Amino acid sequence: MTYEQLQEFLQGKVFLIGLTFIDNEGELVEQYQTYGIVSELTDDGLIRIKRKDNSIFQMPYDKDTINKADKGEYRLRATKEVVIDPDYIMTWEISTNGNDNLEKTKMYGYIPPNE
Repeated sequence: MTYEQLQEFLQGKVFLIGLTFIDNEGELVEQYQTYGIVSELTDDGLIRIKRKDNSIFQMPYDKDTINKADKGEYRLRATKEVVIDPDYIMTWEISTNGNDNLEKTKMYGYIPPNE
């Protein structure tokens, strides 16, 4: 599959995303979940999902972080919202020194260094 075909294939797919924030000692700081529909896989490799509130959340495309989701109901821990039959689950472990803006990451996802 070419990258252009992948861009088309992912369009409209539902992603459930889990972020695990860990500190410098490898200890859990926080876990965060979100979900949405893929609006775009950019030419520079970012998956952008449109969430229920119409906000955009993005993460780098990395096939090693993506797994096909089993059919069923997935309950988000923080909101108790239920996501039914997402297409894919993306998980990331993010190292943080505790001073990073975790709230900004939870709001927008990955923000490239030059932005």
